[in-house]
Amino acid sequence: MKTGRQASRFVSMVSHEVVSDRYSKIWQPRPLWIFVLACAVPLAFAVYTHHAWEDFYITFRASRNLATGQGLVFNVGDRLQTFTSPMQALLLALSSLLTGNGSEWAALWLYRTLSIPAFGLAATLLFATTVRLRYPTFASLVLVGCLLTDAKSIDFTINGMETAFLLLGFAYAFWAMFGARARPWLHLGAAWACLMWARPDSFIYIGLFAGAVFLFNRPARTGRDRNAWLQFFLRAAAVAAILYLPWFLFAWAYYGSPVPQTILAKGVLAGSKTFAEFKQHFHFASDALFMPTNVLWGPWPIHIVLLGGRAAIACAVVWVMPRLWTETKAVSFTLLGSLLYLSYFPPFPAAWYLCLPALLGFITLSGLLAQALSVARKIVSPATASFLRFSSVAVSLMTLLVGGWLTVQSAKQLKLQQAIIENGTRREIGVWLRDHAAPGDAVLLEPLGYIGYFSGLKTYDVPGLSSREVVELERRGLRGLGTLAAELHPEWLVLRPFEIEEISQTYPHLLDDQYIRVRDFDVRDRVARLRIYGRGYLEYDSAFIIFHRRPLSGTAWQHVRAAQH
Repeated sequence: MKTGRQASRFVSMVSHEVVSDRYSKIWQPRPLWIFVLACAVPLAFAVYTHHAWEDFYITFRASRNLATGQGLVFNVGDRLQTFTSPMQALLLALSSLLTGNGSEWAALWLYRTLSIPAFGLAATLLFATTVRLRYPTFASLVLVGCLLTDAKSIDFTINGMETAFLLLGFAYAFWAMFGARARPWLHLGAAWACLMWARPDSFIYIGLFAGAVFLFNRPARTGRDRNAWLQFFLRAAAVAAILYLPWFLFAWAYYGSPVPQTILAKGVLAGSKTFAEFKQHFHFASDALFMPTNVLWGPWPIHIVLLGGRAAIACAVVWVMPRLWTETKAVSFTLLGSLLYLSYFPPFPAAWYLCLPALLGFITLSGLLAQALSVARKIVSPATASFLRFSSVAVSLMTLLVGGWLTVQSAKQLKLQQAIIENGTRREIGVWLRDHAAPGDAVLLEPLGYIGYFSGLKTYDVPGLSSREVVELERRGLRGLGTLAAELHPEWLVLRPFEIEEISQTYPHLLDDQYIRVRDFDVRDRVARLRIYGRGYLEYDSAFIIFHRRPLSGTAWQHVRAAQH
């Protein structure tokens, strides 16, 4: 009881200080402090976990090929854009070149020296923008704190992905629209170009946010009427088009299409998604929005996951409330559109897609907090004002505390995942295939990154990020690992146990008659002994079996496939 009363007095003191001019110097940190802290957190996360994401190696294989003069391609000689982010691919190519095309770890650390400051600058711009919007400084600090305790945003800043530059692009756009004073349209155009270079599907977020600002505009709040906003956006769009045009033209000329293969492959699967699947994925996306990487694999405290999901839904629909500030309404509306987009288009709302929507949620929460504290200043009743301040500050501090705890637990999980699964299993599978496969062999698998990079083989992956053949079969309705094996007859298969069961149900004799089981990589017993949150994520990739195709002539394969059909 004594501890509870002390905590209550502390929160009451803080809630008074955040709206008191007496403590303004305490609550006015310098932007440099924000930047240093926002760089220190992901740096510590990287040093502790050494985490390198699976998709980093998908892009890095093409980047390494470019750095060694073989073209920006996954398979040498096959001009296919197997990465989504041009910025990530080119910066990784530069990192590989500057580190002598030797160690991929050296290249990753050099890439981190760019992505970590980008994350820090994003946090600084968000703080500066909300200060310019006259948020109480406590609300601005809560926004920064939410970002710095979002485990997945920190993780995808350091694990080789483009996330930090995506977050920076939106933070820069937010600042350009509500914080910049000199030539804001030029800054906004540069910010939009940064978003497009980071991920070409960013035009969806750009359109949602700009449209929402135009729709919910209150000139007294923004200083612009709708006509002024329209001219502002048109000038910014022209700048963004000029800055992004070089890559657009290069991709069209080099790959034959400005649309990455990754988007084309996932788009094929989106067209077959039922309403029930869409609804289920929307719940997945909302439950995972404020949670660590791949939280739905479990086990994590279910009450935290459910509470986070409810908070995500609330942030996504709060724009319907009247009298909310323009930027809060616009960000909330954009969050809803983002969740709908990610629930329909990708095969699954994966964690790295949710980092930018999570930032939208944090900005929404900060805007609500700032408006609540501003309203508290105007309430005549001292008791009501104190209650509003107290509850707002208490919820904010609890949110940061839970976020910090989740980040610590996520770091423990990812440290073990990197050691046991990535380095100890998937990397070793790739090395084993490299040592045992013949030149020209192909491998069919789902986890493309580590195995594809370290094996160096031609890959048939699901859903076809690196192979035209897979996408063409999927467009014809021929899907599933068993069907792909029967149609493409690769020399090697790398399968999880449950994938073997799925193949056996649709093609009962395929594995027994046409393939030989040659090697198991199984760490399930070791993973089962771990006492960590998020162990299910490790269990998913804890066992792989390698199969090698029995020698058959082309005619024999035709008979086999005819019999199976």
